[in-house]
Amino acid sequence: MSAPPSEHPAVPETPINYRQLGLFCLLYFISFLATVGYTWLSWPLYIDAGITIIINVGLLVLVLRTYGAFLKQAWPAFRYHIGRHLALTFAWMIGLKIINAIVIAIVTAVSNTTAIPVVPPTPELLKTAFWLILSSAPGLLIAPFIEEIFFRHLLYYQWRGRKIAPVMFWLSATVFGLWHWSNVAGQWPQLIPYAVIGIFLALIYRHKHNIWYNIMTHFFYNLVAVVLLLILSLILFLR
Repeated sequence: MSAPPSEHPAVPETPINYRQLGLFCLLYFISFLATVGYTWLSWPLYIDAGITIIINVGLLVLVLRTYGAFLKQAWPAFRYHIGRHLALTFAWMIGLKIINAIVIAIVTAVSNTTAIPVVPPTPELLKTAFWLILSSAPGLLIAPFIEEIFFRHLLYYQWRGRKIAPVMFWLSATVFGLWHWSNVAGQWPQLIPYAVIGIFLALIYRHKHNIWYNIMTHFFYNLVAVVLLLILSLILFLR
């Protein structure tokens, strides 16, 4: 009878693949420029959502082609007692939601900004918002794979054991926060909660040494957000 896989086996340390890291950084920078571009151009929301989905699908294909073997190698340890592990990641998601709500409240009070811009819920706006959320849902659910590989693995975890690792820990969280700039409508202090999410997820990877704990925690976090937004938009639209 074969022994069960380790609960959280450390990924073997390997040399940094700077070419691969540079490629992902370049693609994310292009994606960032695309986001800036269609924000300034004020295209219709459905075009924004479509572009976001195309970019996310393209990055997902690249992640699977480049890191498919890595994800497959880490999967057995997570799959063993998968019910317990999914429950653990769901509990982490709830804890992260609570921590993030506290951070948002503090940032909002200190900076005199708002987490969500206050916009009158006109029928046309609700109709557009509902379509946007529905069309963006695939991208939100794909994001855990591409963001955990890039922000947590490439920018942080692969540097473990090196003197620069603490710097990369904070850099990955900071860049993760800045990456979500389009979510805050120019209210820059509201990027801090996103950076806190990056710190929380980096700590999970540091503790568990398995990217699947990060992917599933991130997946549950986005899934809850998408479902709640869909329900809220549907309720408001039908009123």
